[in-house]
Order: sequence, then structure tokens, then C-alpha cells
Amino acid sequence: MQHPQPADRVKSIEWAKQVLADPLNYVILDSETTGLEATDEVIQLSLLGLEGTPLLDTYVKPLTRTTISPTAMAIHHISIDMLKDAPSFIDIAPKLNTIISNRTIICYNADYDKRLLLQTARLCKVEFVGGNWHCAMKQYARFRGEWDARKNDYRWPRLPSGDHSALGDCRATLAVIEAMAKG
Repeated sequence: MQHPQPADRVKSIEWAKQVLADPLNYVILDSETTGLEATDEVIQLSLLGLEGTPLLDTYVKPLTRTTISPTAMAIHHISIDMLKDAPSFIDIAPKLNTIISNRTIICYNADYDKRLLLQTARLCKVEFVGGNWHCAMKQYARFRGEWDARKNDYRWPRLPSGDHSALGDCRATLAVIEAMAKG
């Protein structure tokens, strides 16, 4: 299939090359949550360096939630019982903030992860320093070039090889960036 805007594909390739050329400036982040609502919290969080090393990989015990939505559990298979001995977001926030400080955060669906992390930080009354975010999913959509006339934008593809664990999805996101860089 012909790309509808070849220049957009080139921009995504250049973005991926730029990211990979400056690995100390970027970190890949993924989270799993209790659900999608305004009171839901992060319950698994991973950060991956661009060389493939996990910088943080942990379950997170929710502060205000005592249940996980059945829909979310069906996707990530994390139960509330699995979190009883996990650190809270309050406990991991200092390490999280240290890792992301002065780095650009890359997520596959950055709008979602950013919203849930900020939401969790507010619920736990802790500071979250995440500033600059890039969305690998939107870059990958632009790279693939499948047009969605209804949205008048590129179709957002599922994460190839993602397993709905935070670390697995970080690794799958890195693989997508590497594939885009190769063109």
C-alpha cells in the first residue's frame, strides 16, 4: 500500500533515528492501571533505557482503590492480591522522578500514561516531575500511513508484540522505535 503522505513517514523515521542517537536523553515508560476513570491509579510501572536496561520495574499498591476493574484485569491480569506487598506510588515517586528528571519520556499512547501518572500523583499528593512527552504510537501511526477518514488522521495501531505488562510493553515500544529507524 502506498503511503498517503511519504514526507510524514520520513519524519517518523527521522524522529526514531534522533531518539536512538541520544539514548541518555530519553526513557521509555509504560504503566498498567486499575482502570480508565478519574479515580483509577497506576498499579504497575516500568521505565526502560534505550539500551534495553530496565531502570524501574515494579508493581504499585494503590492508595485509594481496593479493586481493579474487570476490564483492566482481563487485559493485564494483575489482581489486587498481587499488589498487597508492593510499594505505593508515594514510595516509588522519588526514584521515578530521579530517573525521568531532564529526560524526554516516550510512551506508546503517551496521553494515556501521562494522564494516569499525573492522576495517581495527585491522588497520592506527591510531586511528579515528568515534563516532555513523546508518543511512539502516534509516530508509528504516521510511519505506517493507514489513513482514518473518519478521524481525518492516521489510524492508531496496536503495539506489535506488546504483552500488557509494563516492562513487556516498554520493550515492544523500543522495538517499534528501532524498526522505524531502519525505515
